[in-house]
Amino acid sequence: MLFLLALIMALAVGLFLNTQEHRLGSGVWPNYTLDALQSIEISTRGERYTLVNEPSGWVVRSEGAEPDALPTPADKARIEALLGAISHHRPTQSLGQVPTPELAGYGFAEPTVRILLRPSTLGLGEVLLTFGHEAPTGAAVYAQSSLSDGVVFLLDASILHQIDKPSEHYFDYRMLELSTDDAQRLTVTGASSIQWELERKDDTFVFLRPESLKGSSVSSSEVRLFLHNLSAICADSILTRNDRQPAGRPSFTLDIQTSKATEPLRLEVFPQSETEQVFGRSTRHPAGFLLERDKARTLFRLAFDMQWRGVITYDSARVQSARIYSVMGNQTLVAENSASGWEDRDHGRTLAGLDLSLWRLKELRFEAEPVAKLGYPAVQRLALDLYTKDAKILTSFTFYSDPRLPPDQCWLKVGSEEMFYPVGNQIIEELQGYLPSRPLRPSGE
Repeated sequence: MLFLLALIMALAVGLFLNTQEHRLGSGVWPNYTLDALQSIEISTRGERYTLVNEPSGWVVRSEGAEPDALPTPADKARIEALLGAISHHRPTQSLGQVPTPELAGYGFAEPTVRILLRPSTLGLGEVLLTFGHEAPTGAAVYAQSSLSDGVVFLLDASILHQIDKPSEHYFDYRMLELSTDDAQRLTVTGASSIQWELERKDDTFVFLRPESLKGSSVSSSEVRLFLHNLSAICADSILTRNDRQPAGRPSFTLDIQTSKATEPLRLEVFPQSETEQVFGRSTRHPAGFLLERDKARTLFRLAFDMQWRGVITYDSARVQSARIYSVMGNQTLVAENSASGWEDRDHGRTLAGLDLSLWRLKELRFEAEPVAKLGYPAVQRLALDLYTKDAKILTSFTFYSDPRLPPDQCWLKVGSEEMFYPVGNQIIEELQGYLPSRPLRPSGE
C-alpha cells in the first residue's frame, strides 16, 4: 500500500511539473510559424544577419554588406527547423527577476545568440530571445524573452546546437529553382554554339536543334527526369559579392523557358581551372557559386545525354568487314563477318566478342562538351573502319588520347565530322585486344 501511494505521489508530482513547465513556456515563449513572420534577425558571436520574407521568397541578408549586394536565397526547410527548435525548447525553469547588474554573470552582457522575431501578422508582437552562458552542469542554458522582461529562464542546452549557426547554414544551395512541369523550352549551349534545343509539343518535347535531330521527339518524363537530376546537384559554396566574375565565355549554358516567366532561367558553368572547384552562375545565384569538378562533369553528362542516344549511328546489319589500325603499335587487323562469326582475314583466328564490342561502340555516350579542334598534346591512338558487303566504307572512327582529359576518357571523331567527342576509353583497349600478338624477337637480334 505504501509503495502504491508513493507511486501515485510521484506521478502526481511529475504531472504537476509538466503542467507547470507547459504553462511557463506558453506564456513567455513564442510559438511562431514561418507564415506568420516577416523577418528573423540573428546575432551570433561571429556575425549578424537577417532572414527576410521578400516577394521572391525567403532570403539571407548579411549586416555590413555593400548597399548593392544581392541577397542570397534561403532554404525554407532550415528556417522552419530553427522555428521548430525555438518552439520545442521551451523554458523548463524560471529563476525569476534578476537585477540588471547581475545579468552579466549569466552571459547576457555578451550573449551567445540573439534572435529577434518580427511577425507579419497583425496582432502579433516582436519577440527578442537572448541566450547567455550554459549553466555549470552543462545541461541547461540561461535565456531571456522580451515577453517576460528581466526574467532569466533555464532551457535545455541542446538548443544552442540548433540556433547558433552561421549565415551560410541558411543558404539555399540549389543552382536553380523550378517546377519540372513548367518547362516549355530547353537550350544547351557550349563554348561556341548551341548543342541542342528542345521545345514542348503537347505531352512530348521535340528537337529544334541540331539539324540532324530536328523533329525527333523526347518524352516529357525523360525531360522531367533530366531536370530533376539537374536540380539535385547543389553548389558547394555560394558567393555573395560580384567581385569574382570570370573572364571569357561559359563552357556550358542551360536556358529553361517556363510557362510562368517572360525571361528564361539560366545556368552557366565556366571552363575548369587548376583548382578543385569550377565557377558557376545562375539566375538564382547571379553573384556566382563554386562547384566541385565531379559535380560539373555530372552536370555535363546529364545535359549531353539528352542529345539523343549517343554519338554513333549506323546500320549494324550492313557491316560485313572491319579494319582496326593501332597507330601507336603500327598494327592492322582486317576482320570479316561470316555465318560462323568474325574472323581474322590474314591469320584465320576466330574473333569472339567482336559483335559485342561493336554493340558497345554504338552505346558510347559523350561525357562533356564536344570540341571542333584538337591540339597538342592529343595524339591519335586507334582507327576503326566499317565496310559493307561490296567493300564500301560505311563509317569510320578515330580515337585520340589526351592527358588533359580525365584518365578514363579519350576523344572520338566520327567519319568526316569536324567534331571531337569525349567518350570512355575502355573501347580503345577492347578493340586493341583483337590485334594479333607480336612475336618475341630472338635474344640474339
